[in-house]
Amino acid sequence: MDNIALSEKEDLHNQFGETEEIGGNHYRAYVGPPNYYDLIGATQFYLLTLFGMRETSSLLDIGCGSLRGGRFAIMYLRPGRYYGIDPEEWAIRDGLKSHFNEELVQRRKPNFVIDGDFAFTKFGRKFDLMMAHSIFTHAPQWQIAKCMAEAKKVMVPQTVFLATFFETLDGSDYQGDAWLYPDIVRYRRETIAQIVHEAGLECHHVEWPHPFNQKWIAVTLPGAGLDVARALSGQIYSYEATLERRRTDTTWPGSATN
Repeated sequence: MDNIALSEKEDLHNQFGETEEIGGNHYRAYVGPPNYYDLIGATQFYLLTLFGMRETSSLLDIGCGSLRGGRFAIMYLRPGRYYGIDPEEWAIRDGLKSHFNEELVQRRKPNFVIDGDFAFTKFGRKFDLMMAHSIFTHAPQWQIAKCMAEAKKVMVPQTVFLATFFETLDGSDYQGDAWLYPDIVRYRRETIAQIVHEAGLECHHVEWPHPFNQKWIAVTLPGAGLDVARALSGQIYSYEATLERRRTDTTWPGSATN
């Protein structure tokens, strides 16, 4: 696993990149509109919690970049439970430097792999949750298929893999073979679902707001029984869910098996 140090750039925590071009060499602008860096990251985090992320969960952040969403998860999850993969080491370095200090990084123990080919097995483990925000919005169909095939290798029955794509406006799919960035690509919902199904996975379309109208999907292993409507209703925050956890979680204080 690659060892990621902090960036050597200075004063990154005060550099917000509002005037930078999308895709430019700035840790915020590189991953999207700098003025929406905060909102998009928070959107990712909230959706992960709706689909069951707890501090004991393991999260794989695909295309983690400068930790737009990862910074929230790193602080929320228990040490060593966050895993980020991205081809651009400089973005991770700058993200770590801008959001954390060296002591905090050592305490939270995030894990990183530098890779652009969806080599998720390099982490040597499987994951409770996975996130690929704004990856399929730039990817050709063969790369999405590769991502799904590699994702399946690190999934367990309870894994939920959340991802976004841009829906087509004219009924056509992107047919190119190249990754386009900062340009975007668009697909029909049926095309995305077919790619997922051909990888031997189940695709659930998720009606959840996004600042730029990207569409969400939740991917699971076959037969996982994911109830999207129940998740989006905030069920995990309900009193009933708390009672159920108390009944089934052997680590809960006062549990008969604790």
